[in-house]
Amino acid sequence: MRRTKKLLTQALTQLMADKQIKEITVKELTDLADINRGTFYLYYRDIYDMLARIEDDMFSALEKIISDRVRQGGAEGVMSILTEVFAFIAENREMCSVLLSANGDMSFLHRLNGFIREECRCLGPACETDDAEFEYSYSFAVFGCAGLIRAYLSRDCRESAARMAEIACSMLRSGSMEHLKDWGDRG
Repeated sequence: MRRTKKLLTQALTQLMADKQIKEITVKELTDLADINRGTFYLYYRDIYDMLARIEDDMFSALEKIISDRVRQGGAEGVMSILTEVFAFIAENREMCSVLLSANGDMSFLHRLNGFIREECRCLGPACETDDAEFEYSYSFAVFGCAGLIRAYLSRDCRESAARMAEIACSMLRSGSMEHLKDWGDRG
């Protein structure tokens, strides 16, 4: 079962590198994975169901990383969260690349963005920040990190996760993060 799902995921990733999800057929996917179409349907209703499950698994893993580290707080802080997030990205670079590409699914990004926003909102001084200022600072940080992640993926994750966390923290501290500064300084 794991091997079959892995082969299907690899094939979907390969196809999504060149096509949007709506252009991919089950036949094309199963032919590339060298798996019977009936086997595909044992696990998934259709291509969209498959992608949704992959995204759910990825989101759950990222959510756990972030939630566990936010709860720990203290010295663990942002540096620990970012190190684990970049390690996760490196381990899942192929799927992350396609999800963040023009062929990716925007609902995954919106869902993750909403979760991160709420986690930031619950952190110390950020809770006391004016709504407009929080929105601007948060948007700057999230979209900056998204760009950093895309650059990391385009370089095939050559730098270590710890190095990328250092770069991200440095950029967050020196950027327009005045109102989330204490959060960034926890790392």
